[in-house]
Amino acid sequence: MIKLENILVPFVDSPSATGALKTAAIMSRIHQAKLFVLHVNTDKTPSNLLDTIQNICTQEQVKFTFMERSGNICRAINKAEKEMDADIIIMGAYGITGWQQFWVGSNAFKVISTSQCPVITLQNDCNGFNGFQKILLPLDDSEETRQKVNWVLKIAKGFDAEVLIGKTSKSHSDDTKKRLEVYAQQIETILNREGIRNDTIESFGQNVAESCIKMAQAEQCDLISIMTETENSNSFFMGTYAQQLVSTSPIPVMSIHARNIGKHGATGY
Repeated sequence: MIKLENILVPFVDSPSATGALKTAAIMSRIHQAKLFVLHVNTDKTPSNLLDTIQNICTQEQVKFTFMERSGNICRAINKAEKEMDADIIIMGAYGITGWQQFWVGSNAFKVISTSQCPVITLQNDCNGFNGFQKILLPLDDSEETRQKVNWVLKIAKGFDAEVLIGKTSKSHSDDTKKRLEVYAQQIETILNREGIRNDTIESFGQNVAESCIKMAQAEQCDLISIMTETENSNSFFMGTYAQQLVSTSPIPVMSIHARNIGKHGATGY
């Protein structure tokens, strides 16, 4: 059973972090979850930082707990995640160290790679964001690809969002297509049972990350859910497609480790 009781938002003075906080505040209100806003002070905290946080949370009519730490940003976020037993982290992908092609901002990348819980990253300020309306659930031909369904269900129910099941693979093989059709039908059955609107789309023979972004843009999705890849129970890395997608997608991405759902040492997109 997926729980969403504690939301952690690392916050800096940037447009993407502001968008992440607004997203988190809306989710906090919908799920009646506690909202923790963390600022890691590497130099001097901007005097208007708390005002910005307060204004956003007041607009969404939610309370928040402000946490201020110093030192290494990623380690501070990881420590706060464990202390508050965070169920999800929502953060801007740019952070304060910038971003370059095919590589998510270094702090965001490290948090995604080492977190115990799912992480939603945003590349922009999500101006006008009022909730996720359409979620892309990409499927590849690994068994673990279906593990993200429970989190997609949780988010979709909260926002009454539609789910787009995306069958995608670099392969054109009939075996791959048949396997993905079976996976898609299984997920469609679950979504229908839960009363969640859904549709299915497919794209084969292309770069998976690029294909997902194209599908999401064409279908006007506002969240993409992916699995990262786990190397072993103590060390994480992001697979090539996952890293590329998180780094280049203009659409928010929810990254989930296989071990978050009790599957150590597994891979899946």
